[in-house]
Amino acid sequence: MKNGTVINVFGEPIEIIASSATTNYSFVIGLQTSAPGGGPPPHRHLGEDEVFTVIDGEFEFFDGELWTPFHRGEVKYSLRGNYHGFRNVGHSAGKMMFTTTGGGLDEYFAEISSLRLPDDMERLQEVSRFYRYEYLPPRT
Repeated sequence: MKNGTVINVFGEPIEIIASSATTNYSFVIGLQTSAPGGGPPPHRHLGEDEVFTVIDGEFEFFDGELWTPFHRGEVKYSLRGNYHGFRNVGHSAGKMMFTTTGGGLDEYFAEISSLRLPDDMERLQEVSRFYRYEYLPPRT
């Protein structure tokens, strides 16, 4: 995958700034644009650590237990194996930069980009297992 590639994942564009292929699978850097209410569902990576920086907008960060405000320029991280997520709580689109230590996240995004939920949930789970990602089960 080339640097600068844009992948749409569940309706959100993710620009790959530094791809797995160009970093010898050492890291991936991306810029995700999220509409109000958008962002990835809580999940965890079993093979990568991840660092997040708010570039623009109003976000909250999930640390595995709580959602807390996450402001422009602020940095948060999640170590491999920890559930995490972010969501846009503002009234306009926001941008979040992420870096994973360990490559492959861009390839995962490319593979799931054609999936539509809830119809393709089984395929999402299959691909996620292969890339060692897990989504937090809904709380009851």
